[in-house]
Amino acid sequence: MKDAAAARLDALIALVHGAAQVLPALTPQNGATERARLIDALTRGQRVEPQFVYAPRKTERVVHESLAAARALAHVSPAAALYLARLDELELELRILEAIGDPRAVRPLAAQRYGTGAMSMTLGVGESPATVSAGAGARTTTTVAAAARDILATTARAAPEPRTLPADDTRGGPSAAAIVREIARAAGVDVVVRVEPRLAAAAASGERMVLLAARSFGPREALRIAVHEVLGHLVSALNARVQPLRLLEIGTANSFGDQEGVALVLEEDVGVLDTGRVRTLAVRVLATDAMHAGMAFGDCALLLLRDHGLAPDAAIAVTERAYRGGGVARDAGYLRGFCRVRSAIASATTHIDELRMGRVGVDDLDALRGLVSAGVLREGAYRPTIDAALRLAQHAQLTGEA
Repeated sequence: MKDAAAARLDALIALVHGAAQVLPALTPQNGATERARLIDALTRGQRVEPQFVYAPRKTERVVHESLAAARALAHVSPAAALYLARLDELELELRILEAIGDPRAVRPLAAQRYGTGAMSMTLGVGESPATVSAGAGARTTTTVAAAARDILATTARAAPEPRTLPADDTRGGPSAAAIVREIARAAGVDVVVRVEPRLAAAAASGERMVLLAARSFGPREALRIAVHEVLGHLVSALNARVQPLRLLEIGTANSFGDQEGVALVLEEDVGVLDTGRVRTLAVRVLATDAMHAGMAFGDCALLLLRDHGLAPDAAIAVTERAYRGGGVARDAGYLRGFCRVRSAIASATTHIDELRMGRVGVDDLDALRGLVSAGVLREGAYRPTIDAALRLAQHAQLTGEA
């Protein structure tokens, strides 16, 4: 049974985390209509200037008091270093929320929290963002931006998949939501699927929920989303909910990018991580760095359209992700997390199920293993296979359906 101090610490960090969640604040109130206007303008060759409207956010005093109280309790926890590092991140996220809409204030905070293309990462012999070798040997250091440029230079542009599926179908017909539900059912995950018109990304997940953008989807794209959100994020969340420490549900420090990496590796294992998807990860890094370099929204969208072959809707979507809220760009972490997780698994440093024991990062594994050995944490008991997703992927490949 958890002692009173540990229970109090978990209650406090949960309160702070609830107040510090960034993504809801980055969903503009006029997202659907403004996005449609920008896509239309870019398609017509007009210069685009966004007019997204964000709801103001103010952090209540009790949240800051809870943060301070959590820090005091964290010092006596067996997972003290993990808690303190995450509390530092949460404090930074609170500062980002208070700066939403002010580019000069929000951008340096976002760079500190989520990184830029200048972040370094280490690759093994024969590894690149496009191909990974399981062999051991010397390792080399590169940056996320260099990896992104390598992807764009060495992978061919792919024709977009026809979007033949609606987001959902109330009559029970084929849809992206039906594919998400099927993968969840096969994995034993209870999930609610909802269409969200304001969503900039194709999809997002929360507690037992997957949100889909209000648009059509390609069958393989829908399967990729199901694998990413269900077998990646929701399985990690499910394991986290039964851990003795709430920290694994909230996420350890720097787990954001690595958990995206877990979901991307699962996409690759199923065979739905195509070159178009990898190129998208790369151009998101370029958009992130363009924003931090001071490039205007319209110039960035035009760069993606003309120089990197994105369709107008994709160019607007990628640019919006980088510039939302004044510049809360989180996307450099996706490519870095993908490469880090691939490399760790290929070198047998870890395995996918260990990385789904909760919302954890590669750098925390030694500390987490020590806590498991001490009985403070437990290994993730929920380990669904990718078999159902593989069957759907094969069906989609052979018939063009999913």
